[in-house]
Amino acid sequence: MRKVLSFAKVICFVTAVLIAGVALTGSVVARDRSDRVELTANQIVAELDAGIAGIKADLRLAPEQEEKWSGFESAAHDISKKRADRQVAGRAERPDQKGSVDFIEQMRQAAVSMSERSVAEKQLADAAQPLYASLDDQQKRRFADELIQLNRDLGIAEGWGRIHQRQETGG
Repeated sequence: MRKVLSFAKVICFVTAVLIAGVALTGSVVARDRSDRVELTANQIVAELDAGIAGIKADLRLAPEQEEKWSGFESAAHDISKKRADRQVAGRAERPDQKGSVDFIEQMRQAAVSMSERSVAEKQLADAAQPLYASLDDQQKRRFADELIQLNRDLGIAEGWGRIHQRQETGG
C-alpha cells in the first residue's frame, strides 16, 4: 500500500510539472529566450506523446497490462494538451505585459494554476492506478524512471530524482 501511495505522489508531481511547465517560471524570472525555438502546442504534445510511447515500449507490457495502458495514455495526452495550450497562451500574453509586474495578480494566477494541476494530478493518478497495479516491481521502477527522464529531457522537471529515491527507499 505504501508503494502505491508513493507512486501516486510521483504521478501527482509528474502531472503538476507537466501542467505547470515553464509557464510560472517564465512569468516570474526574466530569461533570454531569443536563441530558443518556441514550439507550438501540437509540437509540445507530439513530443510528450512520443515520450509516452517510448515508455510503453520500454515496459514491454504483457497483453493484460496492455489493456490497462490506454487509460493512462489517454489521460497523459489530455493533460499534456491542456498544459501545452496554457503554455502557448501564456507565451502570447507575455509581449502584452508592459511595465511593472503585479505581484498579487501573479499570486492569483498561481493559485488558479495549482487548482487546475490538482484536478489533473488526480485524473492521472486515477488513470494510472490500474496499470501500475498490474506492473511487476521492475516495471514499476522503470515506469517511474522513464517518466522522470522524459520530463527532464523536455526541461520540465526538477527534483523528481529525490522523490523517486524516497519511493525506492520506502521513505
